[in-house]
Amino acid sequence: DGDGDGDGDGDGDEHSIITCTTSAGPLKMHFHKSWSPNGYERATSLFERGYYDHSHFFRVVPHFLVQFGIGYTQERELKHFADSSIKDDPKRADLMPFREGYVSFAGSGPNSRTSQLFIAYDRAQNLGTSPWETPFGEVVDGTQETVRKLYSGYGDMPPWGKGPEQGPIRNRGANYIVEDFPLLDKFETCIVKRVASLTQ
Repeated sequence: DGDGDGDGDGDGDEHSIITCTTSAGPLKMHFHKSWSPNGYERATSLFERGYYDHSHFFRVVPHFLVQFGIGYTQERELKHFADSSIKDDPKRADLMPFREGYVSFAGSGPNSRTSQLFIAYDRAQNLGTSPWETPFGEVVDGTQETVRKLYSGYGDMPPWGKGPEQGPIRNRGANYIVEDFPLLDKFETCIVKRVASLTQ
């Protein structure tokens, strides 16, 4: 699938700017390759290939995190790519503790990162201890307000709340959310721009 029109081939200083529309308003994120190279490349590639377009923010826990990343694509190759796991990246002490707006992968054990991401809220300082919790980006340009506005009325997933469960999202797709959790917000579309370095 080539590397698009990115300028920074193999350059640790590569960045990507992800500009999205969502049902709650605009969302802009800045990803840094030097923060978490494997995570950066996987997330940027998934956004470039439209994997997250129209997917829901299915887990919204105020003051903790927003989770997303179960896409509805029917494209087999993209599904396979999104479901394959990547190696963990080294931890960077200078990025700890987690700050509001950090973007990271969710995971379930060492080297388990696939496609699910989360954005940290303001009391997520206890995140970052698991090997997969290495931030690779942040929400920028005042669009953290959009993240704070995402619908959270269903609470966390069971048994902690009444939000959606991941299995049915995978099996039933968007219909499960639309029918049972109609107030949840979602991505519309995202545009990705890779840049070699940010000098401004």
